Amino acid sequence: MRDVPGVLVTAGRLLARHWPAFLVLAVAGAAVRAATLWAAVALSNRQSELAQLLLILAPLGYLLPVIWMLHLCRGSLPNLQGEDDRVSPTEGRQRRLVDIAVSVLVPFLAVYVSYGFLEQDILQFRNEAASEELGNTFVEEVDFRDRLGLYPVQVAAMIVVVAWVLRWALGRFEHRTKFLALAVVGAVVELYYTSQLAGQGFLIKTDGMEWLARRRAYQWFQDGYDALLGRLGFLADPVAATVDAGQAVLGSFDSVVVVPIAWLTVGAVVLGHQLAEGHGDGATRAGDDADDADDAEGGRRGGLLRSFGADLRGRFGAFFDGLRLLSAAGLYPMLVFSLVFVVALRLPGLLVRLSRVVVGPTEHGTYLAFQPYEQALGLVASMVVVAPLLAAAVDWLVSSRRAGGPAARRAPEAATTAAPR
Repeated sequence: MRDVPGVLVTAGRLLARHWPAFLVLAVAGAAVRAATLWAAVALSNRQSELAQLLLILAPLGYLLPVIWMLHLCRGSLPNLQGEDDRVSPTEGRQRRLVDIAVSVLVPFLAVYVSYGFLEQDILQFRNEAASEELGNTFVEEVDFRDRLGLYPVQVAAMIVVVAWVLRWALGRFEHRTKFLALAVVGAVVELYYTSQLAGQGFLIKTDGMEWLARRRAYQWFQDGYDALLGRLGFLADPVAATVDAGQAVLGSFDSVVVVPIAWLTVGAVVLGHQLAEGHGDGATRAGDDADDADDAEGGRRGGLLRSFGADLRGRFGAFFDGLRLLSAAGLYPMLVFSLVFVVALRLPGLLVRLSRVVVGPTEHGTYLAFQPYEQALGLVASMVVVAPLLAAAVDWLVSSRRAGGPAARRAPEAATTAAPR
């Protein structure tokens, strides 16, 4: 825990050194996200499939600038220098970040959903599509989910399976043709099915809460709770306040726990996937890679399932390596890092509030006109704050792992009894 101030100093140093590049990348990312949403709405009425592909690209306006910022920070952090010679089992060449895109997308989309950005994308798409649809036709009911490309759960499950097989097939084809651009196509496939899963999670949560509120059992519980408060007399207010506080704590679980851990996992994957000794024993890892390469080549011996399993392990291996890197830090440092992230991630919201105070009251139409720029300002500030903090935290995690972790540093102090003679 005493190293946390040093991590913050490192983050401040990275921000002071690279802030012009950070600002340019963040503004460009916010512009890409806004342009993607606008283009998706414009195309949704004519080419819904193309609009859906554009819509799933919106999160890249947030992710790609952060990845670029992390790579800029790498050159200033000595613990993150190095090169790994791990081989991608399916492609048969040195592993790159694009080969393990799913290991970055899974934690990042958890952040994207927790921030409410996915909900913003869907609501903006629905509102603008509704305005266009109802302004041009006399249709009373519009199937917005069809225009969003969000399908029933069973269809989404089939999409995931087909996407996994397609990703593996693209890797095998790249191995034969040496056409490196297929790796980018495969990453887009992974973005599609992970975004589909994120959208399904959002819809299940929204529809599930509406379904629960309509159940008789829920109404009975609510009526019983209200009746209990009515009988408690002067104790009703303290009990109600306690229950509300508990609900608030549960409701903030995403922002307090999920978001910091997910961001740290993104940083660990992006900055740590090339470190030869960052995530475990080098010999063991090399042996595992050799086994995976043999499994990937098993297609010639009839072992297609083994080849497919090796491909999945290769894609998701960096994600689990990142989680192991976080777990090696210990509980208390991770709790402190989570609190630091909670505070840092509140800064963009404070900046937006400050801008409202400076601008002062405005008419409703004027506010709606400038609201997208206000949201973009918060997004830019979020990226600029997150990237150096992530880089500094991962640098400390790697150095702590190489030094043996917190437990190893406490080991010399643990022995208090003299050894027998």
